[in-house]
Amino acid sequence: MPAPSLIAPLCGLLLLWTASAGAQQRSAAPAAFDAGKAWSAFEKLLREDYGYYDRAGIDGDAILSAFAVRAKAARSDKAFIDTLQQVAHNFADPHFIVGPFDADDWAIIPTASDLFGTYDGSSFRIGEARSGGDALGKGVRPGMTVLRIDGQSPRAVIETITGRPFGALSPVQVGFAFNVALAGRHKRLRTLELAEGRQRRTVVLAATSDQANRVRTGPLLDVERQGALGIIRINNALGEQALIGQFAQALATLSDTTTLLIDLRNTPSGGNTSVARGIMGHFVDHDRPYQMHVIPYEARVLGPTRKFMEYVAPYGTRYAGKVYVAGGHWTGSMGEGLMIGFDAIGATTVGTNLADLLGALSNETIEGSAAKVDIGNEQLFTVTGLPREAYRPQLYLVRAERDQNRDPVLASIGR
Repeated sequence: MPAPSLIAPLCGLLLLWTASAGAQQRSAAPAAFDAGKAWSAFEKLLREDYGYYDRAGIDGDAILSAFAVRAKAARSDKAFIDTLQQVAHNFADPHFIVGPFDADDWAIIPTASDLFGTYDGSSFRIGEARSGGDALGKGVRPGMTVLRIDGQSPRAVIETITGRPFGALSPVQVGFAFNVALAGRHKRLRTLELAEGRQRRTVVLAATSDQANRVRTGPLLDVERQGALGIIRINNALGEQALIGQFAQALATLSDTTTLLIDLRNTPSGGNTSVARGIMGHFVDHDRPYQMHVIPYEARVLGPTRKFMEYVAPYGTRYAGKVYVAGGHWTGSMGEGLMIGFDAIGATTVGTNLADLLGALSNETIEGSAAKVDIGNEQLFTVTGLPREAYRPQLYLVRAERDQNRDPVLASIGR
C-alpha cells in the first residue's frame, strides 16, 4: 500500500471529481467493474487504513455488514458508487467522501452547506445559518423547526441519505445525515418548510454548490481594522500556497495594532500544513509543537504504533500583540488544525463547535471500480493528546456566525 501522507491535504471538495472529470478519467483508463472485488478492496481499505473506523456512535463492523450484500449485488459501477456513498454517510465523517459525483448526489458538507442543524430526539431544528449564505439572506434563523425538506419529512430524507431505517441510526449518524439533508443535492434548489412558534413558512434556497463556487472564486483573505484591533478573515484558502505571502502582507499592514483576530469561520474545505505553518510561524520565536499524528495502519497491520509531533518554526516577521483565533461550524480540517495549533502556541481561541473533519486525508482508487475514496488515514490530536474532533475553543460560544446586525466573536472579545 502507499505510504501514509504526512500532510493534512485539501478536503474532499477541493480534490474530488466532478462528473465530467470522472467521465474523462474512465475513458482514459477504463476498468472492468467487479462488484465483489471492489467491495473487498473497499472493506480492506477501511479496516486497515481508516483512522476513525470505530468511535462513539459509530460501529464500523455493523456498518459494513449492513451494506455488504447490497454492494456486492450492484449491477453497475454507478449503483456500487451510490452504495459506497451511503456507507460513507453512515460513518458521519465529512472527510470520508466517495466519488465521482453527479448532479443527483448529495452535497459535500460543510463546504457546500449554509445551515447547521440539530436533532434533540424529537425535533429537527436550525442551529446556525452561515454568514453570507442564501439561507441567512432569506431569513432562516437559529431555533426554527424543520418540518419538511423538499416535501419529505427529515426522517425520510435521512433514511435516503444513509440507506438505513431511522431507528437503526445512532444520534451521531442522525445529526450528520440531517446536515447533509439541509445542504441538499449537489446542484439542486432546496425547499424547506419551517416553523417558528405558531408561524409556518416555506423558503426556496439556492443550490449550496452556488455558495461553494462563490467562495472558491473570491479573494483569499480580507483585512479590516477597528481602532487598535486588526482582523484577517481567511476565505477557505488554506490550500492555496499564495495565501502565505498574502497573509504576511496583510499582517504587515496591521503591525501597529495591539490585538489581532484571525477569523477561520469560513475555512470548511481544509488545506495543507505548509500554509498553516506559514501562518503560525509569524507568532512564534522558536520551534513549537502544534499537533500530534498517529498512523493507525502501522499498529493494525505492522504492529508497532507510529506517533509523532509536528512543529511550527518561526517564519517572517513576528506579530507581538495579543492574538485571537475564531472558528465555528464552517471551520474544517486544516482550519481545525490551526485552531489547535494556535491554542498550543499561546493564542486565545474563540467560537463554537468546529466542523469535525476527521484526520489527515489519503485518496484511494478502489480496485474493480471507478470509485475514489477520501478517508482520514492519520488520527490527529492536540499537543496534550486530546483528539482534534473533541477540541472546543477556549472562549466557547453557543453560536459563532455573524450576521448583518451582530458578530458574536467580536462581542465576546469586547469589541
